[in-house]
Amino acid sequence: MFTERAQRLVDTAKDFAFSSGASHLNLKAFLAAIASKSEAGVLLADVLGVSPAALRSACPILPEPAACPGKLALDEGVIRMLQAAKELAQEVPDPHQPALIDLPHLATALASSSEACLLMSMTPMPRDAAVSRLAAWYEKEAKTPDIRDLTERLRQMRMDLLTRVFGQDHAVHAFVEGLFNAEVVAAADAKRRAPRAVFVFAGPPGVGKTYLAETGASYLDRPFRRFDMSAYSGHQQNEELVGMSKSYRGAHPGVLTEFVEKNPDAVLLFDEIEKAHINTIHLFLQILDAGTLEDKFHERNVQFRDTTIILTTNAGAKLYDRPNQNGVNTANASFHRRTILDALETERDPRTGEPFFPPAICSRLATGYPVLFNRLRVNELDLVVQAELNRVGSLLEKQYYKSVAFSELLSLCLVLREGARSDARTLRAQAEIFVKTEIFKFCQLFKTDRLEDVFARMDKVRFVLDKSDGLQDAEIARLFEPTEQPRILLVADSDITALYAEHVTGIDWRCAASQDRALEALSVEEIDMVLLDIWLGRSELASPLTATGEHFDHTPAAARGLDKGQELLRKIRDRMPNMPVFLLALADDGEDDGETPAVDDELFAACVRGGGARGMLVSRFVDGMVPDWQDHRDQLAASLLATCRRLHREKAADGLAQERKTLIFDTVPHVDAAGREISIRLRNLRLARAIAAVDAGEILEDVERPGTRFEDVIGADSAKEELKFFIDYLKNPRRFAALGLKPPKGVLLHGPPGTGKTMLARAVAGESNIAFIAVSATNFVTQWQGSGPQSVRDLFARARRYAPAIVFIDEIDAIGKVRSGTPGAGHGEEMALNALLTEMDGFTGTAPDRPVFVLSATNFKVQPEDQDSPERSSRTLDPALVRRFSRTILVDLPDAAARRKYLDMRLRDVRGLKIPASVIDLMAEKSTGMSIANLEQAIETAGRSAMKKGTELTVDLLMEALDTIKDGEAKEWSREFLQSTARHEAGHTVMYWLSGWWTPEVSIIARADRGGGMRRAEAETRRESLTRDDMLAAIRTTLGGRAAETLYYGEAGLTTGASSDLESATQDARRMICRYGMIQEYGILATPELFKYAEAISSPIYQRINEIASKILNEQMEQTQKQLAENRQHLDAIANALLEKNRLYRVDLEKLLPPIKAASQPPPATT
Repeated sequence: MFTERAQRLVDTAKDFAFSSGASHLNLKAFLAAIASKSEAGVLLADVLGVSPAALRSACPILPEPAACPGKLALDEGVIRMLQAAKELAQEVPDPHQPALIDLPHLATALASSSEACLLMSMTPMPRDAAVSRLAAWYEKEAKTPDIRDLTERLRQMRMDLLTRVFGQDHAVHAFVEGLFNAEVVAAADAKRRAPRAVFVFAGPPGVGKTYLAETGASYLDRPFRRFDMSAYSGHQQNEELVGMSKSYRGAHPGVLTEFVEKNPDAVLLFDEIEKAHINTIHLFLQILDAGTLEDKFHERNVQFRDTTIILTTNAGAKLYDRPNQNGVNTANASFHRRTILDALETERDPRTGEPFFPPAICSRLATGYPVLFNRLRVNELDLVVQAELNRVGSLLEKQYYKSVAFSELLSLCLVLREGARSDARTLRAQAEIFVKTEIFKFCQLFKTDRLEDVFARMDKVRFVLDKSDGLQDAEIARLFEPTEQPRILLVADSDITALYAEHVTGIDWRCAASQDRALEALSVEEIDMVLLDIWLGRSELASPLTATGEHFDHTPAAARGLDKGQELLRKIRDRMPNMPVFLLALADDGEDDGETPAVDDELFAACVRGGGARGMLVSRFVDGMVPDWQDHRDQLAASLLATCRRLHREKAADGLAQERKTLIFDTVPHVDAAGREISIRLRNLRLARAIAAVDAGEILEDVERPGTRFEDVIGADSAKEELKFFIDYLKNPRRFAALGLKPPKGVLLHGPPGTGKTMLARAVAGESNIAFIAVSATNFVTQWQGSGPQSVRDLFARARRYAPAIVFIDEIDAIGKVRSGTPGAGHGEEMALNALLTEMDGFTGTAPDRPVFVLSATNFKVQPEDQDSPERSSRTLDPALVRRFSRTILVDLPDAAARRKYLDMRLRDVRGLKIPASVIDLMAEKSTGMSIANLEQAIETAGRSAMKKGTELTVDLLMEALDTIKDGEAKEWSREFLQSTARHEAGHTVMYWLSGWWTPEVSIIARADRGGGMRRAEAETRRESLTRDDMLAAIRTTLGGRAAETLYYGEAGLTTGASSDLESATQDARRMICRYGMIQEYGILATPELFKYAEAISSPIYQRINEIASKILNEQMEQTQKQLAENRQHLDAIANALLEKNRLYRVDLEKLLPPIKAASQPPPATT
């Protein structure tokens, strides 16, 4: 009499009647039963026209009743209600059980019963209305998919799509999930006006967006139509979609509106929507918002509420061309709805400069399911080519009755020939062309009459790789097979890690049983892949299946037992998004007690949706003591090696892509008459550079891998030591990311000109073995408005194409000077600087294993002593620019050892020149303060002088060239002036000797505006700090020239030649007072700013400082005169020797002066 669900309601009503002590089954018990059953309550509330909550108020849910042990009689009200239900069942029968009373019949009969409605204080429903409502229920139920059937159908659809759509697992999962959401309540949502579901497939061309849409639609068993939106790019072509009014000639219905009117539940694919005109895109406002679109021809609205709409677009390039720039990476690309929509909203049409998608459209799209598609990796592209080769082969076999076979490596060769960053559409076409072209080339080798005979006698055509010839080159062979054992990090409980490490050979295992150990291993080791048991720490669980999981057939992704594994998976994804992570699914062979947690398809799907999992490996090798354990071990090892081989090929292909190289090869046919076989052999495999089209106008060497190494850079030892850290990062950025550290952006090299900053930058690239892109910042400053910023953006776009790469910007001060903020002043430079700052900021989110590192060089000051002082001049870099760099490194002038090394290396192979080591040492000492570039210039100058004179290069020419480069050309002076100069320089020399130092050289040869000079020892100039006595000795040395003049000539013989000496001595005295706090009378107050501002000259403090400084100078002058008088014989000897030779070196002075003794200590200054 009743269906199963109706009978359960009657039995529950009987239990409520028995529990209440009633002798008969009454309507009150029926209402209590209705309230306790959610489905019955919803049905009764619907027929009464009230909400389920209102019904629960009228019929409160009672406690669970006791079971009725027997039968109960029916009261009159129940009899009348059941009779009405029987009549309703006859008039509107259940489609599946037409002879029985169903639950909707009982609910409708209760709603029509005046007695039942009186109990609920509600108005009974008229019988005709009840019949109409009942019929509507069954009609809706017929359209509403059963949740079991819906789940199973979509699960099967997902499995099939995953085998047919390569490399887009996350998109498949998102698509299927969206379809479930669209179907699950669609029939019940009568108020919905928008389409049933809206999908936005964004991503690069040729990655499977259209294919997934078309393939997925074929499973839905609904009408399907694809619209190529490039056909609607004109401003009036939207009329094709919605029709033209009958008042126009050639009027017609809209192809879109007419199709939907005939097929209201259609699946609509709008392919490459961004190519449509904005007028066409605006049509979607009506569709997505109101769910209608007017057909202009028929002048009526067409309903779109039951359609499923799929939009594909190539927009959003800044996401898929610059992964991680906006928080999106290939591991979790489908889970950033807002980011994807923001990218679509901000991307502009280059034809009009307007956004592809207006904000109003993006707002509507936000209610749907945006999915970002990945670029396909080489392994997925390999599968695409394999499938296409098999398709073409089957066509050839069908037409010519010849079986066609392909080498397993042929597809990979074709992928690498096009480049690993090609797309599926291109490769599919090129694979077909390759096969047909090779058949054509084979046919061309025969005359027409012989071709038919040869071809008829063949049964098979094979395309093979000639391994004996093609894989001879080690670089080529490494593309296909790894040369070392794969290094796998196994993260599992200790019993599993010990078992695998001992028995599974051919793999370099790294094992970890905890999250911390795993992250540590990733930070210090070069790992090829991670094999993760998602049930990490299962041994610590009281029961392997928790209370949450034991109620389900599939484990929920958020089950408590998965906490540790899921957390580690998230951390690896966040820190190293491109690290391949595979889940280890342990299957306990022979036991089915549910106590061994496994990774089933649903759990794996959840991990893929969350990002981070590349695949799943099923292993039955869980114990070394069970039967056939060796077979299980071998199966696991084979799966691991095959997976690592694919990953190796993927990595090798990425390396080729970064270097812009492709694989090229030759083909040669062969006819095996005995074997009745034609073979097309690939041989002579080799690599060729395929520069990017956008870089075709650039010099090829702009993007190179320099061979320069640190040992080629002479000097700059401290800079090289600091740069080693950054080289380690560039060599292994994965390790850096695994530590959770923020990747460095770049390094600013600063220092005097000619110190090797450019060569040092090339050496960093050479040591790191990555691409090197060099440019001068002067290229960013042009007369054209906006060209500078665009040049900056183009530079970094090129760097991203060749990443990992170093961008070296020389002379960055051309755009990096402190911004003035004045309109029009340096506007072009400031615009270029702003673009550079923006690009450098953007690199915080680049892919961790493909960094773009910025090296810059400048001769400017990087951090002036006082930003607010007048010294912050035009030779100061903008602080905002300096802050963008992770480190600023000084590349200082070379020391004596570096200069000696360079001179020895440079002069060693000069023909006819033999220079003793002592002379090299002398030249190195003489060239203090000169850069390597200055030394090279001096050697070239000496070489030119030798050519002019027609002689070999000599030591004298080299010495003269050094002086010329450093101090200028020599001048001729009178003997009286030379004698005065000799005595002046002799005074400096003797005082320097008395202070404890030998001068490397003293000369009276006049150059530029100088009459001669004494060179200070390099060791003395490089002292870390000076004592008070050192400062006073330096003042006495500086005053030695003037003291010698007064000793020889008296007050009447004073000259202007000592002006610079007096200025230097005065500055030293002032620094002792104002900066170093060395004079007791003034105290330890430091006031260096007094000498930076002109206004300070009139201050009393300034005058006081000058008085103290003058006192110091007078006292030291007296001491200098006294010491020179005491050493008059040494003073005369040096002055005479200078007058005779013009120049004296240390070896000469050591013959004229006694050995160095402790510096004479003058009495303490009275001040």
